[in-house]
Amino acid sequence: MISIKRHLIHCALLSLLGLSACSMSHVNSFKPHPPADGWIEPLPTKQAHDGQLSGLKNWWQQFNDPALIQLIEAAQKVSPDIESAKARVIAAQTSVTVADAQLLPAITAEASASRGRSGQVLPTANGVTFPTSNSLGINASASWELDVWGKNKAAKNEESAKLAGTNALWHEARIIVAAQTANQYINYRLCENLSNVAKNNADSSSETARLSDLTAKAGFLAPASASQSRAQASEAENQLKKQALQCTLIIKSLVALTAIPEADLKGLLAKNTGVVPMPIGVEVSEIPAKLLAQRPDVLNAERNVDAASFEIALNEAQRYPRLSLAGNIGLSYDSSAHKLMTNRRRSTLDGLTWSIGPIAVSLPIFDAGVRAANINAAKAQYEAAKSTYESVARNAVREVEEAMATLNSTALRLDDVNKAADGFSLSLTATEVRYKANLANLFELEEARRASFQAHSNVYTLKNEQALAWVSLYRAMGGGWTEVLNTPILTFDRELKQTDLNNSAMTLSAPAVDSSAEKQQVQP
Repeated sequence: MISIKRHLIHCALLSLLGLSACSMSHVNSFKPHPPADGWIEPLPTKQAHDGQLSGLKNWWQQFNDPALIQLIEAAQKVSPDIESAKARVIAAQTSVTVADAQLLPAITAEASASRGRSGQVLPTANGVTFPTSNSLGINASASWELDVWGKNKAAKNEESAKLAGTNALWHEARIIVAAQTANQYINYRLCENLSNVAKNNADSSSETARLSDLTAKAGFLAPASASQSRAQASEAENQLKKQALQCTLIIKSLVALTAIPEADLKGLLAKNTGVVPMPIGVEVSEIPAKLLAQRPDVLNAERNVDAASFEIALNEAQRYPRLSLAGNIGLSYDSSAHKLMTNRRRSTLDGLTWSIGPIAVSLPIFDAGVRAANINAAKAQYEAAKSTYESVARNAVREVEEAMATLNSTALRLDDVNKAADGFSLSLTATEVRYKANLANLFELEEARRASFQAHSNVYTLKNEQALAWVSLYRAMGGGWTEVLNTPILTFDRELKQTDLNNSAMTLSAPAVDSSAEKQQVQP
């Protein structure tokens, strides 16, 4: 305690006499818990397609589905979440600029000019004259709050940490929109396949009902059995129309998500009808430690811990004296005075003024505990930020584990459901032959049909689950984000008079470049 007091007294004396800076900045000593040695779930390399561990940057191209890429690009262009994230980046950059300006002197220049006639009398060869005078003046003043205790530097570091986290969240917004669009697109492909299954079921039921009516009219089938056949056909038609509604609703959702006109969207979706997109592979880290370096939300949580630490330092510096320095220099010119001095002394005296100071010290004495309360609040926010970081890190690992567990499960089940679908198809074919030979009743036929169509629906549903799991893993792994390669760049277009955000590492396809627009890029 004595050494700390001596340090404060020493810094105060140096601040008053030598204008040196002494910093009491709080140090962020938070160290996250070390991650586990490896994943609990096996890496998704033993898939049916034997995916090669390739990078995430060209992730969507690996689906080999141009429609999917086009939808993602359209959704990212009109997403309000991405626009909001972009606005937060710009606001964070502004805060950094303001905080940085507090470390430097503020300089202001002023100029003035006037013309007038005064009561001054000047002798001339012809008598006296009342001259008209022109007055000009220019003045520059500067003020500077010396960062003795590191308050302004802590404020800048805090805003810089927030900016880094905001940059990461901008990229996370792009990842979320891409994943949401991909999920809707994959669900639509599932809906198409289920509609085909429902249509085959309805067609088959309708044919069975027609044959049952003919058989009943010929007296070879009870009227009640024919009625049951017609009821089965009606139920199958109802399921077909219900499935068609589901597909229509997904189209409406995609229209709202991408802002593509519905007619154009339907034309785009008509390509690769019923084909569930599946990627070639994905890069998976071998240990969670690497994951924590490629998740935007984890980096944002980490930067929030840093920002909270600097907030403590900022509030601690508020308890110590503030030192400021001012100065100005000015030059004035008066034509009448200039003429008078020239006549009298044969020389020119213009008005040159300057001053340095005062050096002002502001010493807090009594504030009813406000500053101490602010420090306690900042420390509480720091502890909360640490807890949030640990929670986000645990959740990141959980999401990857869940995605890999789903991928491994679907890979193991896919062979089973394919075999089941083939077996039920053979059973349906055999039952239809027996039914036509009057060796099986209608109940057996409908039971075999339902089992067959349900088995085929299970195949499509499982493939859809597998594709969605790949999207979940892509999102859980941070979408190929890296802090170095995926920092958003502010592009100010003077012709359009607007600011936009670009990121070449996330661009799905090379955008057209307008050479007529003069652009200035600033790396935040």
